[in-house]
Amino acid sequence: MFKKVLTRAISGAVFLAIVIGSIFLGEYAYSAVFLFVTTVSLFEFYRALAQNGYSVKKIAGIVVGALVYCAISAACILPQHSVLALLALPLLFFLFLYQLWQHDEHPFEVLAYTILGVIYIAVPLALTHLLAKPSFIAGHTEYMPFVLLGVMVLQWTSDTFAYLTGISIGRHPLFARHSPKKSWEGFCGGMAFSILAGYLIGKFFDTPFDIADWMIMGAMVPITGTLGDLTESMFKRSMGLKDTGKIMPGHGGLLDRFDSLLMSTPFLLGYLLLKYTLFI
Repeated sequence: MFKKVLTRAISGAVFLAIVIGSIFLGEYAYSAVFLFVTTVSLFEFYRALAQNGYSVKKIAGIVVGALVYCAISAACILPQHSVLALLALPLLFFLFLYQLWQHDEHPFEVLAYTILGVIYIAVPLALTHLLAKPSFIAGHTEYMPFVLLGVMVLQWTSDTFAYLTGISIGRHPLFARHSPKKSWEGFCGGMAFSILAGYLIGKFFDTPFDIADWMIMGAMVPITGTLGDLTESMFKRSMGLKDTGKIMPGHGGLLDRFDSLLMSTPFLLGYLLLKYTLFI
């Protein structure tokens, strides 16, 4: 038991060091690390489908997903060339062209599963760059590592305290069909501490967002993150898996570690875009 806990702790510490280090080394380092996260997560997703008899173009999906990630992240890193993001569309449609030369019995089913991986994984991870470079706020086009770190801290706080509260006082299942261990008490605990973390981030981190923004995001992350976690739990349960991979000893695959962020990122961006483009 001790060995398991130690392995999990070391693996988690290495994971945190790599993520936080990449954030503060600059946007190119962050982009490189999360390109790796994108490709490994896509591999885990497609492998699970293929092992369960679903037809999917694994290599083509990983290549297109990585290129879509690069197109969107490049547009965020180089805002003067933001049109680069439009390359994501023809890249997606390349999969249709590729499928014409294949001999699958149900080609559109293959396309559906392959494109799903790109939209579910590559696009949200690429959009995290826009959080770090919020060009939708006038005068804020520089890279802001503390915004990215703040979002990660909200995720980690929500997950950690939902788990601690759940194992301490959890009695009422949140969504037993897909994740029997999650409880309403855990969810509420995660939200309370995430909102508190949002207040502290807004007060002490150097970001263009005010305390109210961070507290609102602190409330959004547990909701959307839990939705992302439940979605991946639904996927794993339907595939008969406990974890999507073994790249992180004691934690599972990279898709297991970033499932909350995949769902939170579009909603956080939606809130910030609406506020700062429509209501500012």
